[in-house]
Amino acid sequence: MRLLDRTSSLSLNLPLRPLATGSLLLASALALSDRARAQSIDVPLGPQDCYLHVHATDSAAPATSVALSALGALPGQSLLMAGFGDMDNGAAGDTILSLIGLFSSDATLLGPELVQRVPGAIDAGPEFLSSPTWTGAEPTDIPEDFRITSAIQPSAIVEIPVGAAYLFLGNHDSLWFDNTDPDSDLGCRLTVVGTWKDVGAGLAGTSGTPVLTGTGLLLGNDPVSITLSSARPGAPAFFVLGFNASNIPLFGGTLVPAPELLLGPFITSAAGEHVVAATWPAGLPDLVPLWSQAWILDPAAPAGVAASNGLVCLTP
Repeated sequence: MRLLDRTSSLSLNLPLRPLATGSLLLASALALSDRARAQSIDVPLGPQDCYLHVHATDSAAPATSVALSALGALPGQSLLMAGFGDMDNGAAGDTILSLIGLFSSDATLLGPELVQRVPGAIDAGPEFLSSPTWTGAEPTDIPEDFRITSAIQPSAIVEIPVGAAYLFLGNHDSLWFDNTDPDSDLGCRLTVVGTWKDVGAGLAGTSGTPVLTGTGLLLGNDPVSITLSSARPGAPAFFVLGFNASNIPLFGGTLVPAPELLLGPFITSAAGEHVVAATWPAGLPDLVPLWSQAWILDPAAPAGVAASNGLVCLTP
């Protein structure tokens, strides 16, 4: 891949910052941080740990709460939550790993007779519907929590919402008194990782609006990739990257990143796709954003140029 401050096929006539390397990650443009690298901690859990409503004839233990400050975790960063071990739910043996989580502004957990036991609960993550109680089919669901593990889901990555200071961790069950953990191995590993956000502002072309997505934890020396899809097949295209959002009107659309680096040109595949893979550099400061967007030559677009959504990644 070439690093250009202009292209022969399409020129934006925008000021671009020439860098010594064509790396996607722009490591040479960032100062190193004095803060420690993103941390990871293992949190032991009990088989009856619960923040859901519990039937009056049943019994459970209070859910474990973790102060986000113990991880150095801040709103806007994300947590990778990976369950480990298992428990016995009284029916299936010591094989069950079904964890759920809930962010809160404080560590207050009210009594099990209530449905909303966490008064400081803050909505985050994909919506999760908890089962009613085994006895009496009483509702237990609250709108703010999310699933961490299940039989087919070993982990979850959830962005820490504004105002969150604690994370409650518990099991998902409907009958609690018979839960045990014979080998005491149940728990959850928490790791602060980076965040990817789709900020919209795409401009449709031949195949609809091109889509830009990112993968990777944004931890030092880990692999990351940015994938362009739903673009015009076999079309010249390039990526624009910057450390700030500019939202400049351009070609009937919006140039989302402040244009500091141009990667390309490249030709999209027969499927209208292109992938850029790299290694994330170590030692970057916390909460540094990198904005990106793809622009594609496309006669079906309003001014002959289509654009993907803007994408921002935020360092852990």
